[in-house]
Amino acid sequence: MNKKWTSAIAVILPGIWAVPAYAADTHPQPVSQSTLSEQDIAALKQKLIQLNQQIKLQQQAINQMAQQVLKQEALSRQASNTNVTSTTQQTPPPPPSVERPSAQSSQQAVVASSTAKRKKTPDRARSTDDVLQEAHNVFSRKFTVEPSFTYSYYSRKDLILRGFLALDAIFLGNLNLDRIRTNTTQLDLTTRYTLNENWQFELGLPYLYRWTQYDSVGEGNSSQRYETAKISGGQIGDISGAVYYRMNAESVDWPDWVWNVRVRAPTGKDPFGIPLETSDSGNLTYPTEMATGSGVWGVSTGFSLAKTFDPAIVFFNLNYGVSFTEEFDDLSGATGLSPGEIDLGNYLDYSVGLAFAVSERMSLSMSFNQRFYSKTKQRPEGGEWQKIPRTDTNTANLGIGATLALSPNLSMVTSIGSGLTEDSPDYQISVRFPYRF
Repeated sequence: MNKKWTSAIAVILPGIWAVPAYAADTHPQPVSQSTLSEQDIAALKQKLIQLNQQIKLQQQAINQMAQQVLKQEALSRQASNTNVTSTTQQTPPPPPSVERPSAQSSQQAVVASSTAKRKKTPDRARSTDDVLQEAHNVFSRKFTVEPSFTYSYYSRKDLILRGFLALDAIFLGNLNLDRIRTNTTQLDLTTRYTLNENWQFELGLPYLYRWTQYDSVGEGNSSQRYETAKISGGQIGDISGAVYYRMNAESVDWPDWVWNVRVRAPTGKDPFGIPLETSDSGNLTYPTEMATGSGVWGVSTGFSLAKTFDPAIVFFNLNYGVSFTEEFDDLSGATGLSPGEIDLGNYLDYSVGLAFAVSERMSLSMSFNQRFYSKTKQRPEGGEWQKIPRTDTNTANLGIGATLALSPNLSMVTSIGSGLTEDSPDYQISVRFPYRF
């Protein structure tokens, strides 16, 4: 047995035995205070001192024993940990100098992540992305195929005076009231390919079918009967291609900013040189074929902005387009050929709108767009440039729409627009079905 344990027991046991013995001597019969002498009191004091010394010795022995127990337990735990480490062959932990930089780097990563979350663009619902694709651009879709159907109705009335005023009050001549009603159905197939988060390419293939009715008062020299002619036909329209470049991605402080360039090719039926027919009375003149294209190349460029104010998105577009001068064998539909050059002029358009999500699958939108055309000019062969009257137009349209997600990849985008000027279609209905891969 350990010598320290033996000495501690030797100190504790006599003290324990002394306490009952002392109690047996002092307890049996109480004596009155008057019978105790000074010698007895001194003897009691001496015993108290001895007892106190024994208690101190016992307390010291107890403390020594407690220290020995704690030391033995620590040694046994250390031995068990050493055995486990040697059997499992675990890799020792890295030194504190290595852990500190890793902790600092992880803390920096957490701070950077929280900062990125604060600067991240608010998440948009998928339905608002479908609306934004039509008015702006969405670079999160790798490849999209979008068939669409658009119907527009246009009507116009013209009062034609052929004569002169007599005495500044009496008109002498013919008065004709002409009316044109056009129904246009356009089928488009648009494909978009996103190269990366900054570049996107688009190709559009349209097919147009037009049905037009021309009415003119004067059949049989009557002011109440109309002469009517109906013309219809369909053909491929002008194919267009576009490139989009994202100049700035949307953040908390800045909108999404996309620059675009679009090229239009004259693949449709041009309106120049189409033969004209005249009614028997001479009051009505109308073309024999329907035009589906402009007949000239065109280029436009501009930019669009979009900003998310969850759950709404505000967007703005501004574009400027030019048409190239083109030569034609016949500029007029009259009998004979009238060769020359044509310049359709330039245009400036803008649009503003608002889209907001009702739910993840449905959103509503409102938009206003306006386009200004300059006058068309023509130059007959060997002649000078001449501006054609009433070819500078101003079209404006106010539209509302709704978007519904039909499946995880297919959506339906609907819109209806109302013309606000004389040069605009009376109304227009559009349905699009973007499918993303």
